[in-house]
Amino acid sequence: MPMKTIAVIVDTTDASAGRVRYAALLAARHHAHLVALFVLPPGWPATPADCFARGDSAIQQVIERCRVRQRADIAMVAGQVQATTMPYDIPVEFRVLGPDAASRELPLHCLHADLLVLGEGVGGVATAEGLLLTTGIPVILVPTGWTGSVAESLLIGWNASREARRAVRDAAPLLLAARAVRVLVIDPEKNARHGAEPGADLGLALARQGVKVTVDQMEAAGRPVAEIIRDRARSTAADLIVLGAYSHSRSQQMLFGGVTRSLLRQADLPLLIAH
Repeated sequence: MPMKTIAVIVDTTDASAGRVRYAALLAARHHAHLVALFVLPPGWPATPADCFARGDSAIQQVIERCRVRQRADIAMVAGQVQATTMPYDIPVEFRVLGPDAASRELPLHCLHADLLVLGEGVGGVATAEGLLLTTGIPVILVPTGWTGSVAESLLIGWNASREARRAVRDAAPLLLAARAVRVLVIDPEKNARHGAEPGADLGLALARQGVKVTVDQMEAAGRPVAEIIRDRARSTAADLIVLGAYSHSRSQQMLFGGVTRSLLRQADLPLLIAH
């Protein structure tokens, strides 16, 4: 299916504008609707002095001051979204969610999107793992300060797993629009699922869809897989890594495996994760 609804989590940090720019450029490229989700920070934004308020009148004044600050934050973030998206001439929707939205409202609003764009820490309101588990939609994590190109050159980390296949499927609109796509297979001889020519079947399937694709096979030679993926992405000027979220752990709280977690810890370019 084409990508027609893109959601982005926004906040009051400086990194938010870069995240919105990233999502807006994708929305413009795919003629999609952009939904900006602002989750109000948990707890009242009160000053230390407000904690000593006594009496109904004083408490009401504290509450009103907090509401004024919240309204100011909403206006600031809404203005930032409007200013950042204006050059792209796309339909934009700004939604404000309550402080408890991380567990209830936020997944519901994300559930109907084709892609979710978020930043490191998800604005402090949720986790990428949690949103993947509750919604199943792919997420792109944009590193703070990213100013590079947007999904023009993609690197797929391919291990012939169900999760990797899901990631490729979810990223299909991005793959078709990219100027270059590279499939990376690491230690192919150690994985019987790859078949006689590791990566070739995926490359052929993508080529039939019109994707401009090449396939690389590399040996780890004792190096961490995440390091190889990161180095290959840099050497080929990739601007987006595509991975399936997978872990050997049976715990639903441990969705991301070691490779994904390592890439997230040292994120220096956007990462698309699907499950």
